[in-house]
Amino acid sequence: MSTAATVPGPSAPLSAAERSPAPDTARGIALLGIALANSVAHISARELGPSFRPVDGTGADRVVDVVVGLLVDNRAFPMFTLLLAYGLAVTARRQEQRGAPWPRTRSLLLRRTLWLGAFGLAHLILLFESDILLVYGLLGLVLVLLLRRRERTLVVVGSLALLPYLAFNGVDGMPGALSGPPVPLVLDTQTFAGALAARALTAASYVLAAPLVALVFLTPAVLGVLLARRRVLERPAEHLRLLRRLALGGFALSLPGAVPLVLASVQVLPVEVAGGYALGIVHAGTGLAGGVAFAALVAWRVGVREQRAARADGRWVPAGAWRVSRAVGQRSLTCYLLQSIVMVPLLAPWGAGWGVGAGTAFVAAVGVGTYASSALVAVLLERAGRPGPAEALLRRLVYGRATPQAQEATAAPNSSPRRSSS
Repeated sequence: MSTAATVPGPSAPLSAAERSPAPDTARGIALLGIALANSVAHISARELGPSFRPVDGTGADRVVDVVVGLLVDNRAFPMFTLLLAYGLAVTARRQEQRGAPWPRTRSLLLRRTLWLGAFGLAHLILLFESDILLVYGLLGLVLVLLLRRRERTLVVVGSLALLPYLAFNGVDGMPGALSGPPVPLVLDTQTFAGALAARALTAASYVLAAPLVALVFLTPAVLGVLLARRRVLERPAEHLRLLRRLALGGFALSLPGAVPLVLASVQVLPVEVAGGYALGIVHAGTGLAGGVAFAALVAWRVGVREQRAARADGRWVPAGAWRVSRAVGQRSLTCYLLQSIVMVPLLAPWGAGWGVGAGTAFVAAVGVGTYASSALVAVLLERAGRPGPAEALLRRLVYGRATPQAQEATAAPNSSPRRSSS
C-alpha cells in the first residue's frame, strides 16, 4: 500500500519520512557554493577585474580566487536552479499521483512560485541586490507552462534558452564589469536609505525584464525537469551508471573550461573587454556542466551507500557531514535568507563596513562562517523536529493549514519525495 494514500488530501505537503536524501544533500552543498559566490558582491572601494575580483589581491586572495573560480562560480547557481526545477516537477507528479486534477495542481504550483518570488522581492529590496528568489519566482511561472510538455519540446526550449544564459553570464569575464543595473548618481549607497532605493530600482528592473530574466535561467531548470521525470535523484541506486557519467563527464568539461577566466581573474592572463566576455561565455557554458556534475556526484554517492545498505538488509541513514548538508538543504530557504541577514550588515558600507576595501579571502571566510552558522541552526532545528521558519511560513501560504498527519517537519520550497513502498 502506498504511503501517499494515507495523506489526507492531494495538496498536503510531504512528511519528513517521504523525502529523498540526495536532492536535500545536494541543495545543502549548493548553498555553501552560493555563500562563496555571493561573497565578492560585498566587496566595495576596490578596482575590480574579471569575475569581480580585485586586481591587486594578495596571495591568499589569489588562492581563493582560483578555488572559487574553478569549483563555485557559474557552478553553484546552475546546480541550485536545477534542484529547484526538479522539486517543482516532483510536486506536480505527486499531486497527479494523489488524484489532483491539473487545474488544481497548476494553482498550487503558481501559488508556490508567486510566494517564492514575493519572498525574493522583499529580500532584494531590504537586504541583497543579487537575490535569486525573485528570479526563481519568475522562472517558476514559465516552468508551470512547460511541465506537461513533451520531452522533445523541453529539449528544444532548453537549447534555445542556452543563448541568453551564455550572453548574460559572459559579463562576468569583462574587466571592471558592474553587477546589476546602473545606480543613479543622486543615490548615496553608502547609507542604508540610499542602498535601499538602489535595490528598489533593481527589483523594478527585474520585474520589467521578467521574460528575459526567466529565459536566462531556463536551461538548467529544464535539465532539472528532465531528470525529475526519470526520478534520477530520488532513486539514485537505480541510476548509478547515468549519474557516474554525468559526474565524470561534467567535471571533464567544467574544470578545463574554467581555467581561462580564472587565469584572467588573478591577472595572469591579460584580457580586454571583448576577450573577457568570450572567456565569461566559456566559463558559464562549462559551468552548466559543472553544476549538473556536482548534483550527480552527490546522488551517485548516496546511491552507492543506499545500494550497500540494501545488500546488508538495512537502510542507509545519512550521518556526519551528509546529515548536516541534508539538514541545510531541507531548510534551504531559511539558510539562504540567513546568509544575507548575517553577511550584509557585516560587509555593507552602511553596516559594519567590513567589505569596504576587503579582499576575496576575507569575504570568503565571512561567507564560510555564515554558512557554518546557518548549518548549526539547521541541525538544531532538525533535532527539535522543526522546519525552518521561512519554510513553515511558505508552506502555510501555499498549502494552508495542514492536518496533523500531513505535518512536514523539514519542509523546503524545492523538496523532493522519497520513494514510497507499494
